[in-house]
Amino acid sequence: MGMLKIGIPKETMRGEGRVALVPADCRTLVEAGCHVCIEQGAGVNSGYVDADYSAAGVEVLASTEALYTVAELVVKVKQPLAHDLKYLTSDHLVFSYLHLAADKLLVEQLCELGLTAIPFEMVSNDQGGHPLLAPMSAVAGRLSVIRGARLLFGTSGGRGVLLGGVDGAERGRVVVLGAGVAGSHAVTTALGLEAEVHVFDLNEQRLASLKAKHPELITHISEPDVVADVCEQADLVVGAVMVAGRRAPMVLTLDMIERMPNGSVIVDIAIDQGGCVEDIRVTDAEELAYTSQGVIHSAVPNMPGAVPRTAAQSLSSAIAPYVQRLAAGKLSSDAYLQAAVAVSGGRVIDPVLQQELDL
Repeated sequence: MGMLKIGIPKETMRGEGRVALVPADCRTLVEAGCHVCIEQGAGVNSGYVDADYSAAGVEVLASTEALYTVAELVVKVKQPLAHDLKYLTSDHLVFSYLHLAADKLLVEQLCELGLTAIPFEMVSNDQGGHPLLAPMSAVAGRLSVIRGARLLFGTSGGRGVLLGGVDGAERGRVVVLGAGVAGSHAVTTALGLEAEVHVFDLNEQRLASLKAKHPELITHISEPDVVADVCEQADLVVGAVMVAGRRAPMVLTLDMIERMPNGSVIVDIAIDQGGCVEDIRVTDAEELAYTSQGVIHSAVPNMPGAVPRTAAQSLSSAIAPYVQRLAAGKLSSDAYLQAAVAVSGGRVIDPVLQQELDL
């Protein structure tokens, strides 16, 4: 059996500037015997022109249709949208972020096509971690605080708070819901800005680890009454409650939001998986935020797309070894890739996904 031809399409989600594989990692794949092709212009927003890919031995194709016609293994950043779905067939293997637990329609469409789909976020490792989810969780965690700090500006409609404060003025209060990868990076960034930072989680060990690293951090076991009390005085709440490949649990309720100060900000990183904030809706690069109950809400599902060069480099280096294994036809012999298959042959393979979506 020959190597699967790898295809990298241009991302079409609004505000998405990332490319799945950067030229350096493509060169490594080519040198390993892979045939790699990319849609013209796919790397431009990440700072890579077509000539960079050509120099790495990648075939540059002029259209989306040409890319999907040649490709057998489709490697992309975000889930297929309508623009992609019309070119996908049962012969394709799709490897990307999919977040299917929050998108029953996409699950049905992928099943109807009969292709095989492997979500990045479902690939695990020996340590029980999710090595392809972690890099973008780290980026999103850092960005959530930067974005929230900006939305707090009076000129953005916020309550006019500088998170770190200055002499003679109080510091801003940041509350992070979740102490996983995204939450930990949000905590680090908020503390770097010298804000007062609180973090909630159900895992005492995670909290203790963060506290040991940051003694000034205030940690809490996640209980609804305590979340409500602490968020009542918050300037910025970051929702980082995520379970890989599963719908996010709701932690911040409408009743809690009603008690938050006018002009305070919520940034929900978990929106890819349905969000951990009650009734929050998706925002994007054009509508970055909206105000509800006097509180500014921001929930961009492709937040790392705002820093495409950094994010693309980090993502590409993480996924490249897995891409090489898939291209070499090693799906069936790689336990972690095999366990991550969500959809194949017209049916949902993941039993938890079946249960969550009532399929």
